[in-house]
Amino acid sequence: MNKKSATNKLPSAQGFTLKNRISKNELDIFKKAINKQWLKRIKDTSPQIADEVIKKKITIENYHKISFRLKHQEIWKKSQRILPKDFVNWFLKSEFANSLKIKYGEFSISDEDNLGWPNIYWRLVRPKESTDIGPLHRDSWFWELNKHFPKPGYNFTRLKVWIPIFTEQGSNGLLIEPYSHKRKDIEWYGELRHGIKKPTLITTPDKFNLVLLNTELGDSVVFNDNLIHGGAINKGLKCRVSVEFTMLIKEK
Repeated sequence: MNKKSATNKLPSAQGFTLKNRISKNELDIFKKAINKQWLKRIKDTSPQIADEVIKKKITIENYHKISFRLKHQEIWKKSQRILPKDFVNWFLKSEFANSLKIKYGEFSISDEDNLGWPNIYWRLVRPKESTDIGPLHRDSWFWELNKHFPKPGYNFTRLKVWIPIFTEQGSNGLLIEPYSHKRKDIEWYGELRHGIKKPTLITTPDKFNLVLLNTELGDSVVFNDNLIHGGAINKGLKCRVSVEFTMLIKEK
């Protein structure tokens, strides 16, 4: 496959694809990096609880059992969930990243938080906690509202990548509306929240035909940044952990 055809091979007519898989070995590297960052943050904010986590071998999937003793919303802002530069350097040379390049073409990863390195970040969603999930949205709305987001010096197409690290099938995961990237009837507005302009839906949730993606270990979701998506309430017994980033694919 030549590079020209690769850059034009975007997700299916539904606006997303589950056909890009990540190996168990590379998934384990993600897990270790996330756990390291998670535990360090707890150590920095509550050393006593961190000691308990280590002693009792509490994993991130069971974080909800101790989260009530921490200032959850305060300590887990997005800036604290962006993986470090050394991890990103590894990832860009990984088999999974290379498979994305072969399929979609040369890309960089966006740096919306203007850290100076690509933003690959993770989410932590506790069981039955509605405040842990994001509302329905299109990623393109954030780019429309925030013109200051750093951009590469070339024309590009945006695609979002979502990787489940720990999910319980049928109980938690990513909500999407297939084909919604083509809809012209969705109303929304932007407002300043937490120092960034964010979109708010006017169209009510009952106007969407939402599907909870049935992802398995090693799956990833690549989707059009106009696709309507959001987090699902976690109906599982453990925390949902996932990773995401935005590819800026160089156009030919």
